[in-house]
Amino acid sequence: MHNVHSLLPRCSRLARSTVLGVAACAAVASDNTLPVTDPRTVRLEAFFKAYDCPAPLHVEEYLRAADSHALDYRLLPAISLVESTCGTFEKWNNRWGWDSVQSGFPSVPAGIDFISEQLAESPHYKGKTIEQKLFTYNPYKEYVRQVKWLMRQIED
Repeated sequence: MHNVHSLLPRCSRLARSTVLGVAACAAVASDNTLPVTDPRTVRLEAFFKAYDCPAPLHVEEYLRAADSHALDYRLLPAISLVESTCGTFEKWNNRWGWDSVQSGFPSVPAGIDFISEQLAESPHYKGKTIEQKLFTYNPYKEYVRQVKWLMRQIED
């Protein structure tokens, strides 16, 4: 049978191990050098992959443009799926049906930047809700419903 004094060294080691473990976890949790993954990145990648969108997915470009123009990050990816199956049927780097695909862009990232800027700053779109922007972009109620449905899928 163990007496109290024989248990103390074991309890002391357990206590020290626990304290060291908690301290190590706290140090790792507070380490600012660890990469933090934006949850929107994961959502967009999952969305594009679910629809077999062709690579490159341009997730970082979509997020950067949305952030710099204060747009919902889901808007352009959802439009791209409706307009060109996110690039499968694009023409002239125009995945979004911009200008009824009568014009294009030097690159897909250039198109993302241009259309984001237009949706945020152009007099045709500035100050409008997402629904109003979408209806201006394509004046069919079903189009607006379809894009908004896809935007909700990205968030789910």
